[in-house]
Amino acid sequence: MHIKTKGYIAEIYVTARLIEDGWRVLNPIGENNRYDLVAERSGKFIRIQVKYATPKNGALNINCRSSNNWSVLHYSPKDIDVIAAFNPKDKSIYYIPSDKINKTLFNIRIKPTKNNQKSKINLSKDFVNLK
Repeated sequence: MHIKTKGYIAEIYVTARLIEDGWRVLNPIGENNRYDLVAERSGKFIRIQVKYATPKNGALNINCRSSNNWSVLHYSPKDIDVIAAFNPKDKSIYYIPSDKINKTLFNIRIKPTKNNQKSKINLSKDFVNLK
């Protein structure tokens, strides 16, 4: 499946979930925006970058940058408020606040580690609600 198609699928699922959860969803026009959606509820606006993330080895590896043939741009709190990671296997969505993003990849464990490590692990249960 083409990467753009995956992105559209993820955006549609995230939009539907946000609406179900009582948010209004705005879609910016064009490709040159740092965020894919804006969610609004009770006057609070949240800029959301949506990512399609296929699970591998019990984790989702979420890319925290955008790239094209000419440049690589890392997301920051001045550009976005949240990354919404869509898992196509079970249709779950995880919301990662931009202040947690400080590198190229952000990993979320959706299954326990084989060695039961708990330290420095981002557990999926901690990212299920948009705040």
